[in-house]
Amino acid sequence: MTDQPEFPNDAVESPRLPSDDDTYAVAAYILSLNGIIPAEGKLDRESMPKIKMPNRGGFVPDPEFDPARSFGRK
Repeated sequence: MTDQPEFPNDAVESPRLPSDDDTYAVAAYILSLNGIIPAEGKLDRESMPKIKMPNRGGFVPDPEFDPARSFGRK
């Protein structure tokens, strides 16, 4: 006998990653909430790279940002 509680086998499942379809569905939902794709729009491997993000040309890197300093490698 051990001090560990006993659980039914189905209660102690290993974590699972979401399927590709689930991942695309969540991304489509978030993009539709922000008006980037229509609410009934479909998102998959072919359509995702064709999405034009609204601020695609507006990124300006911070000239002071130094990844080595930020992650303690200097």
